[in-house]
Amino acid sequence: MINPSSNLIIQQLKPGKYEHLHPHFQLVGLETDQLVFRPYEAIQFVYFPVSAIIAMQIDISDGSSAEIVLIGKEGMVGSGVMGGNQNFSRAKVKFPGFAYRLPLEVFQSELAQDRDFLKIWMATTRQMILQIAMPTICSSKHSNEQQIIRWIMNTLDKTQGLTLQITHQEIADTLGIRRESVTLAAGKLSQEGLLEVTRGQLEVLDRTKLEARACECYRVMHPAAQH
Repeated sequence: MINPSSNLIIQQLKPGKYEHLHPHFQLVGLETDQLVFRPYEAIQFVYFPVSAIIAMQIDISDGSSAEIVLIGKEGMVGSGVMGGNQNFSRAKVKFPGFAYRLPLEVFQSELAQDRDFLKIWMATTRQMILQIAMPTICSSKHSNEQQIIRWIMNTLDKTQGLTLQITHQEIADTLGIRRESVTLAAGKLSQEGLLEVTRGQLEVLDRTKLEARACECYRVMHPAAQH
């Protein structure tokens, strides 16, 4: 059942605070490639994904955009608006699903008045910064297969279920590696019974074994995965 507490930030709120905020949450469906907001756009809502995954992007001078982080049920979109109403990056839906949105003025009021809410927001922001930095370390220290597994596991942790609608080329573009490397690694993991790979989709068949193959970068980002 989808409700605001399906988002891990909201899940951390004390019962009284959750009941106070609950009437302000609005469930919205998000479609692939939908723009949540543009760079420097004045926004009215912050978003708490529960099954959708939203990509934060920066615009490049050649007209393209580059992903800097994916945000799912572990986080919120619009965290940069603590002191104003502008977010400085593009927010675009990567994987469709649902999110709860909260009016910006309600969010900012709670940050200003509630120390516990502020602590939760700060911890989430620190985790997002770590997720932005970790791929750089991973790409210099670990194999393509390890990077792919880390990306799959990290992305699954942001949504519900074990299936991702994604192509080999999209994974390659995200990680900055060749598509053939993704195809080779996915084929190997499929033969070992860890993944089922079809055109434009991959499904994790054995999450426990796949997680055991992940590099330490994944466990740094997700301490609960430490063994």
